[in-house]
Amino acid sequence: MSAKKPEKWDYETDVVVMGTGGAALVAAITAYDQGAKVVVLEKTHQIGGTTAFSGGVPWIPLNRYMKEVGLEDTREDALAYINRVTGGKVPDPKLLEVYVDNAYKAIDYLYEYTPVRFAVPGSYPEYYSYFEGSRKGRSLDPLPFDLNEIGEWGALIRHNPTFPPLTLEEGGAIGGIDFVKVAERMENNIVTMGRSLIAGLVKGCLDRGIDIVMETSGKELVLNDKGEVVGLIAENKDNQIYYRTEKGVMLGSGGFEWNKDLIKTFLKGEITHPLTPWGNEGDGLIMAMEAGAALGNMSEAWWYPTMQDPTFEYEDRVMNQLASGGRTGPNSIIVNGKGKRFVHEGTTYNDLPKSFYEFDPVNVEWPNEKNNWMIFDQQVKDASMIVTVMPGEDAPEWMTRADSIKELASKIDINPDALEETVNRWNSQVEAGEDKDFHRGTTFFEGLALGGGNKELNLGKIEKGPFYAVQVHFGSLGTNGGPKIDENGQVISLRGNKIKGLYAAGNAAMGIFGQGYVSAGGTIGPALTFGYLAGLAISQENG
Repeated sequence: MSAKKPEKWDYETDVVVMGTGGAALVAAITAYDQGAKVVVLEKTHQIGGTTAFSGGVPWIPLNRYMKEVGLEDTREDALAYINRVTGGKVPDPKLLEVYVDNAYKAIDYLYEYTPVRFAVPGSYPEYYSYFEGSRKGRSLDPLPFDLNEIGEWGALIRHNPTFPPLTLEEGGAIGGIDFVKVAERMENNIVTMGRSLIAGLVKGCLDRGIDIVMETSGKELVLNDKGEVVGLIAENKDNQIYYRTEKGVMLGSGGFEWNKDLIKTFLKGEITHPLTPWGNEGDGLIMAMEAGAALGNMSEAWWYPTMQDPTFEYEDRVMNQLASGGRTGPNSIIVNGKGKRFVHEGTTYNDLPKSFYEFDPVNVEWPNEKNNWMIFDQQVKDASMIVTVMPGEDAPEWMTRADSIKELASKIDINPDALEETVNRWNSQVEAGEDKDFHRGTTFFEGLALGGGNKELNLGKIEKGPFYAVQVHFGSLGTNGGPKIDENGQVISLRGNKIKGLYAAGNAAMGIFGQGYVSAGGTIGPALTFGYLAGLAISQENG
């Protein structure tokens, strides 16, 4: 039950925005530009949430940057591609058209009224480039941003310590990482990717005089007798704060991947290793449910397989990291606790983890739920960065190593005969030139920058010792279920009515793509777009 109107308000404003990620800050800017007085609340001690922690890439059909480099796109192709990837399993098909018709407008707005700038990364195609309607250039790369432009606020922009200050294009260059450029940018306070996007939006807020209140979290919505949102109760370390809102509250506070109770309630399996900042505990979702919101897409998340270097910490926690290095190339496989392969190892990061919670109705078990491992040989170790270990570096203690496959299996609590049989089968199929079990070498993502997968690129024997194993966990870039929203980002009630004064976007709202992940930027694109639409709409609310 949401709170009732208090006897006295501490602050009065038009709009309160919860969160400082992409959806929240775009909503704050657009609402302000339409005449609303805006206050932004940030729960943690850093700005930017999941957006700042990410690559910062939005997926935007028909965008201006495509046109600048001579790339064509059409509404029909964008919708055909989206519909193929999502397979019709979306909470509201109408919102797909709303997205295509407005995503480029949001990017145009940022271009016209903020310092946020993007470019088309030349070497980065879509993940399903062989699908109808696919186009290069929809995933946009944030250009570098000078944090000195926002003074002391620059130190508050959240950072991902595993990302160097390079653009998507620069980080994926064939020549490898330019360490001289990295050093220069670090010395001069130049940031890229998610930090660049958020820093540009923060500059937009500061230029407008929008208040950003740190270490203050929204706790309860205040409703009037009609069930309309008229305020919000927030908390900091010392006080409860009552905000009266003339126009409403915008929920942009991220997902619920760090809330174990909500995970157990809504998802089919536990996200054991989130890849996002700890503040994503479902605050906005809980508040929306208390206000009577209908929910959508609650069983889904932005899945990602993860690995850990137990010596690498971030904010007093061992940091979960992307399980990318080595898994799509040759000379490696992923096995479950029975020593069996269970998935095409080179599929997209959103698709692969879905196999972790497959149910075996014969043995009545979830064989892939726990104790999954990437098994690889010295060839992979010499060629790829594995978690934090660069090629040529000695294997650390946490990277299990053995001189034989059977010995390796014993060290990771897998039946030695079973793992040896699996590796032998893999090697025999590599020799025959075809992975008949899971079809490695046939998907585009496993050869993303090289025109797609093929047997030469993705098939290779596990034969050169020593042999290695690193555990693969079930992770997520964030949940993407939440309150149902309409074409303006306004939250819909259980009875199908609009909840006056309540809006949501980003991971605090239902994901419009359902279980699908269209390509790089499939999270941030809708966040920016519906943040933009919500900001325009909430500013027109009458108290």
